[in-house]
Amino acid sequence: MPSIKLYKATILSHKTAGRGYYRLVLKAPAAATAAVPGQFVMLRVSEGLDPLLARPFGIFSVPSKTTIEIVYRVVGRGTMLLSRIEAGHELVMLGPLGKGFPAPEKGAIPVMVAGGSGFPPLHFLAEQTDLRNHVFVGAGNKECLPPPAVLKSFRAHAVRIHVATEDGSSGKKGIITDLVSAFLDAPGRRQNAVVYACGPHAMLAAVSRIAAEHSIPCYVSMEERMACGLGACMGCSIPQKAGGYKRACKEGPVFDSREIEWAEQVPVHFKR
Repeated sequence: MPSIKLYKATILSHKTAGRGYYRLVLKAPAAATAAVPGQFVMLRVSEGLDPLLARPFGIFSVPSKTTIEIVYRVVGRGTMLLSRIEAGHELVMLGPLGKGFPAPEKGAIPVMVAGGSGFPPLHFLAEQTDLRNHVFVGAGNKECLPPPAVLKSFRAHAVRIHVATEDGSSGKKGIITDLVSAFLDAPGRRQNAVVYACGPHAMLAAVSRIAAEHSIPCYVSMEERMACGLGACMGCSIPQKAGGYKRACKEGPVFDSREIEWAEQVPVHFKR
């Protein structure tokens, strides 16, 4: 595996994608060659010390052997500053970092569950598979769903897109985990299904429980506060059922959901 490298990545394209999201394409040959679905990169969003820390971003796509694509939503000062940087500029980047999703085996039915803005690593995974992907996307309302262009891209790599919003403004009214549970209840589904999820902690805990009830493998990508991205600061520790902690940036962000002590997991609320 190539060593982790800190280098400058050139912005080739940076455009709005709708619903507060931006699509950022970076020329980063080392990252494009090494990246696997579920990994992330750390980006410096300013040349000064404000903000002091780099920001973590999941990899949405690898369009070519020399480029990676990131889709992000403006939610805080860091992402607001990033959204103002134009094509042609360079960003200091570290990565790819962390452990990604295990590839689904031949004959598996990947069940991908995205909550809110947790869709980028799952899109990368869907892009890399040619199996019967089923993608479940949930949000509080229509405006919090991924932008239409992202959903369209998912459809190119999925048998079906299942959408749920809590207020019923798009797709099925309710929470996405209800759709996942009903899908897995169908005859023959649990034998070959494998679940991949990324999103809010409450959703991940629910998906983990559903997968356990159906005796189905489940892998979750944990969103945590990250300062260094290298495992040195221990700020992104995840409690384990076997005792102790593992770091989201080093041993994760992808974990076998059965390893996590969900009762001790504290929801993360932060703005990038």
